[in-house]
Formats: sequence, C-alpha cells, structure tokens
Amino acid sequence: LKYMDNQWLYQDELCVLDVKTQADGRTELFTKETIFYPQGGGQRYDQGSIFGKNGRFLVEEVRFIDGVVHHIGQLEGDIAAGELVEGRVDGDQRLLHSRLHTAGHLIDEAVNLLGFDWQATKGCHFPGQASVEYNGALEGEQNYCQLIENELNSLIQKGFETQAFFAPKDELEKLCHFVLPNMPEDKPTRVVVVWGEKGIPCGGTHVQNISELGEVKIRKVKSKKGSIKVSYELC
Repeated sequence: LKYMDNQWLYQDELCVLDVKTQADGRTELFTKETIFYPQGGGQRYDQGSIFGKNGRFLVEEVRFIDGVVHHIGQLEGDIAAGELVEGRVDGDQRLLHSRLHTAGHLIDEAVNLLGFDWQATKGCHFPGQASVEYNGALEGEQNYCQLIENELNSLIQKGFETQAFFAPKDELEKLCHFVLPNMPEDKPTRVVVVWGEKGIPCGGTHVQNISELGEVKIRKVKSKKGSIKVSYELC
C-alpha cells in the first residue's frame, strides 16, 4: 500500500499479478503494489486509470478483501499478468477525500481543545455525508455548531504540517489521544497527527498542511441516546 508511506504519490509503475472477469462483466485487476486507496476507515475509494502497452483499465472501485487489494472496473484492450503498467490516481478526487478525512480528524482536535468530555467512536468522510460521532452528551444551551466551527477554522488559519508514521502497539498510548482495544499486536500501527503532539491510529490519506482545508462548515450537531453526531462540509 504505497499511499501509506507517500500519500501524495498519484502516478507510479505497478506490476500486474492477475486479471479476472467478474460475473457482472467487470474486470478485477491485481497488482503487487498499489497507489490506489481501497475504501475503508470512513474514506471513499480512489478512482483513476491503469495503462498497459496494449490496453487501459478504468479503475471504478477499489476494495480491500482478505488482505488483497481488488481494482475493479472496465478493461479496454488487453493487460496481462506479469506486465509492468502505469497507475494514475484521479488527483482531484483524492485531494477532496484527503481534505474531508483531515477535517474529520481536526474536528476531534477542536472538540478536545474546547474541553468537551466526548469520546470519538467513528467517522464518515464521504462527500455529502461527512460526519464524526462521539459518546457523550450535550449540556446547556450552547451553540455547539458555532463553537466547534470557530475553533476548527481558527486552527486551519494557523496551519500545521500533518505527520504520518508507524509505531509499535506499546507506544500508542503516549502518541495517541485514544487507542482502540483491537489494535494489531504483530505489526506497527500507522499514526496520523493533524495538530499538536498527539494523533490517532489511521490508514487514510490526508493533506500536507491543514491550511489546505480552506473553510469548514459544521452543518449540525445532534445528540441521541448518549451519542453525538457532528456533521460537516467543506466550503
């Protein structure tokens, strides 16, 4: 997964391992390495193209199944196993997904800086559906939308170079705001920092500097049965 080390690598040579036809007529293409992000962690999959000597593969969908990345789409011409091809990620789409994902992380930072006693549980960073959820409760008559939006955009205006690095499980407690109990024991975990000194475990893609987010709008803060949902969008 080349994007784990270089999130801004949008074009690279790939080696084809296998090409299969699905029951629906679409093609699955498997490569030794990939620059394409498979859907997961609340982030939508990449799209783009893979070019061979005698064909072009339109990447419509990317999935991670049983430890294997499946590039799914339409094959024009011919691409064969063993062939060296050129992968090209749709850079505009990747940047949008990266901005949305980074904004979700930065909302966590704003919530922490505002002193809210909320525990992050999950996030969705899809265009038009972006939100982060917490365990906690809203108290009083505060305008949570405005409070979070003001704090969030203040951080964006200041700017911060994001970081992504790998760390063993026994170091995660001191490096992260929170660590889920099911983190893998046998391999390092990727940590992403978007503000300050601590981050969270994350395999997604992010912008180089949070200033690239521009303005972010908090659309809604809703509480139901001990769960808080903060919905947001890029302006």
